[in-house]
Amino acid sequence: MKNRFLTRPVIIPALLLVYLAVMAVMGWSNYRAGGISGTLYFGGIAITLICIYLLRLNLLRARRRHKK
Repeated sequence: MKNRFLTRPVIIPALLLVYLAVMAVMGWSNYRAGGISGTLYFGGIAITLICIYLLRLNLLRARRRHKK
């Protein structure tokens, strides 16, 4: 029996979320020091989250289409 949590639509977005978290933590000090605006910092995070979500939807749709 395959584990449903070890599929591409779960693993790839999860890895991208971990990567985003690391990059956000690394950029936090630059944001706090005033080197980058809040709009750019939080806007970049928001856009990246939207892209990861859309990628997950696309992977789920491709998986469903492949199973048929």
